Parts: sequence; structure tokens; C-alpha cells
Amino acid sequence: MYLTYEEYQNMGGTLDETTFNDFEFEAESIINWYTFNRLKNETTFSPNVKKLMYRLIQICQMRGMALTVGNDPTSNKAVSGAIASQSNDGFSTSFNVLSASEALKASDAEVSRLVKRMLNAEMNSLGQKLLYRGIYPNE
Repeated sequence: MYLTYEEYQNMGGTLDETTFNDFEFEAESIINWYTFNRLKNETTFSPNVKKLMYRLIQICQMRGMALTVGNDPTSNKAVSGAIASQSNDGFSTSFNVLSASEALKASDAEVSRLVKRMLNAEMNSLGQKLLYRGIYPNE
């Protein structure tokens, strides 16, 4: 576990512990995928790893809500809308909307951006760069 429930709460997290555990597992899997499991055998984690876990848990939570509202990520149902423009006298409002698939693509891009930014110079206890795309001799 890269981030404990207590640490999550201290960072401002509001999920109950059961829901947190589900999203923590998903966020940890994302980090493991990007880092080729280079953190799996570690016992202590840097502040950047913990902050990244917190952010990924938030993204996983938002993805879950998008899928719940949109039901089918391949559909074009709108799942998110923000007011794009509004006029007062003739009362006209237009919204920017995202389908479930668009929301998931946007979250994938955000995950990739966050992981690359926050783990860029991070290393494990063996001195291996977490995001190094090559193979270390002992791997």
C-alpha cells in the first residue's frame, strides 16, 4: 500500500475506508504499470509517490462517476457539462459536454501527465529510476 487511509485523510481525502481501498488498489495498479513494478518491494515511499496516489485516487473516483452517469463508455451520452456561455435578456445557456468516452480519454491523458511529472526523477531503493523504459541488469 503506497498510501494509507490515515495519510489519505490527512491530505484532505473524504472517502470512506472501503471505497478508499478500492480506489487505492486501482491507483497503485496504475503506478505499477508505469513503473514496471519497481515500487512493489519497497516499504517506504517518497512524498511525490504519496501525492500522486492521492491525485490518482481522485481521478479514479471521477472516472467511476463518469461511468455511472454515462453507463457505457462507448456511448455518446453526456456525462459532464459546464456552462460555456450564457445570455441574460433572452435567457440562453449553452453547455460544454463530454461523453463518457471523451471523459475517460481526458482522464487517461491527465493520469499520464501526472505520473510523468511527479515520478520523473524518482528512484527506488535499488537506485533504479521508476520511469526508466529500459531493463536494469537485475530485472
